[in-house]
Amino acid sequence: MTSPSKNSCLTSPPQLRLGIIGGTGLYRLPGAQILSSIEVATPFGAPSGPVVVAHLPGTGNEGPPVAFLSRHGQEHAVAPQQINYRANLWALKSLGVQAVIASAAVGGLTKTHAPGTFAVPDQFLDRTWGRPDTFYDGTVPTGVQHLPAAEPYCPLLRGILLEALAKTGENTPPKATVAVINGPRFSTKAESAALVQAGAGLISMTQYPEPVLAAELNMGFATLAFITDSDTGHDGTEPVTAELVLGRLAEAQPRIVRVLAAVAAAFDDEYLPPGAIPADAVAAVMAGGLP
Repeated sequence: MTSPSKNSCLTSPPQLRLGIIGGTGLYRLPGAQILSSIEVATPFGAPSGPVVVAHLPGTGNEGPPVAFLSRHGQEHAVAPQQINYRANLWALKSLGVQAVIASAAVGGLTKTHAPGTFAVPDQFLDRTWGRPDTFYDGTVPTGVQHLPAAEPYCPLLRGILLEALAKTGENTPPKATVAVINGPRFSTKAESAALVQAGAGLISMTQYPEPVLAAELNMGFATLAFITDSDTGHDGTEPVTAELVLGRLAEAQPRIVRVLAAVAAAFDDEYLPPGAIPADAVAAVMAGGLP
């Protein structure tokens, strides 16, 4: 990863349309050309860290850069239930981002989703609590907005991600439902069995409320999920541990970055995110509309 030049302290980077949220194990962008690092102040408090503007490896220096934000902070210091999700998404939107690809470490709850493979969720089951999960809670001037959430992940952006996976030689099921638990502890066997019964194939601690907050700001959102484990060991393996997750993510990091670079290279300037929320409501949030 190359360092930014001394004169690259951009405050409003041009052409920042694609954002990347790095999950567990992806705190920086190895091999990327770093253009700047931006501290963004938001009405919702501090994001998890600075937004790094960079060219991903293999994408060349001619095309538009991406905006990268580490979900847990650059040293994995922020627990999943304590992440300031609203600040993170607001920060990316404020820099012009229209589409977000988030990487995530997940567990596989069924044989369909084996450790060491990727998934691109199309649905989630929210089993979290206590997380601020909307920009529109009735406070003036934003008021209340009701977000349609039948398709919580952007279909167009999921398609771009699935094509990037295929291009890089990764075999991936076209759909997956991810259950989201509060963390930071892992599940009991009874809890995992109940989630499978409810229709989940994956389990995560961070896939809510990111997709809905992005949609509330009229940004597209899709997730590149890497399956690190079999959760409580439904396949006869040992139950998940933090050490196991981090070890497998370290091994998989080149694959994850390669897929993200393929997305950046293929991202279409004509992409238009879903516009589920009235533009004036989004503008009020971005203008800092808090009591």
